[in-house]
Amino acid sequence: MIERVIIKEIKLDSFRSYEFLEIPINKGITLFYGDNGSGKSSIIESIYFSLTGKSFRTNDTNQLIQNTKNQAQSLLVFEDGKTIKITKKKDNKAHILQNRGEKTDNFTKLVKKHPNCLIENKEFFFTTANPEQKRNFLNKILFYVEQPNAILLNEVKKIILQRAGCLKNNDFNQIKYWDEQLIDIEPKVTKLNESLCEKINNYLKNSSLTTVFEEKNPWIKDLNIKYDPGYDKSFNFSDILAKNFDKDRIMKRTSEGPHKRSFNIFLKNTSASEVLSRGQQKIISIIFHLIQREIIIEHTNLTPILLMDDISSELDKENANLMLKYLINNSVQTIMTSISFSHFIEHNEVFLFHVEHNGEHSNVK
Repeated sequence: MIERVIIKEIKLDSFRSYEFLEIPINKGITLFYGDNGSGKSSIIESIYFSLTGKSFRTNDTNQLIQNTKNQAQSLLVFEDGKTIKITKKKDNKAHILQNRGEKTDNFTKLVKKHPNCLIENKEFFFTTANPEQKRNFLNKILFYVEQPNAILLNEVKKIILQRAGCLKNNDFNQIKYWDEQLIDIEPKVTKLNESLCEKINNYLKNSSLTTVFEEKNPWIKDLNIKYDPGYDKSFNFSDILAKNFDKDRIMKRTSEGPHKRSFNIFLKNTSASEVLSRGQQKIISIIFHLIQREIIIEHTNLTPILLMDDISSELDKENANLMLKYLINNSVQTIMTSISFSHFIEHNEVFLFHVEHNGEHSNVK
């Protein structure tokens, strides 16, 4: 049985430009709209931070705290009565107070129980995204599919770090050992990711999601992805490591391998970035993240919350309506931001909040 993870209310204290905020969240679609710099994205950021302990806007989470304050707090209240309260003090890591009293610092468990799918500026143009962003997209799905997958990917990270350490210290005797470890694990990583890319292609061909968007975008029928293992597959990986050794020794890092894996997006056999407009590329990113959400549901029976920052730019009204049609028909809890609300005003199912910035503080109406 699928368990719906639904946010009912958000409370913020000294978070970014919000001195205090307490606002209800619709179990369907909630839209925060307002001018650039008004504080819209900070609401999405606060939810993401509460669910992951990270910000998608900065690596320095001290920036989440208002300048004159020593700490920021964010509280999520869920439909089942459970809560997550995050306290971030300056120069300290964030602490979680979950379910009214159960204190923990384990964000991994929190993420497992409260999945989310985030679409923000860096991920809106997936066709031109760098390999790391695409790799993170795959890794997020693998994290939820099976626990051994996360262990395998952590092992790759460990091997790459150890090999880099040997390269930096000119410890070439140890390199052979880590090369053997990397050669052994590479086919496991490739098989895992190839299988996932095949699953994504099956969703692209057979999902009701793509059928919705094909009404206006028939080119979606030709959409497919191809896995890139992070090295030239026309050579054995062991030969690649041997060929690159001098370069790796100079660069002090492993230049090719499973840690560089990615995927490429095509329309038939042509790179999608070469033939699609930015608006069409944005549609692809929305579709891919909704597929990510469907795969997570399939393997966890939990419904990820969908977070979308700056959704309306370069998305025309007709495609915005198709997206809303899918979200409403599939009861997807979606929290989004936009400069304008014109694409959404016709939908009674969308809760609208206007965000304004006055002086140093943001307000929501």
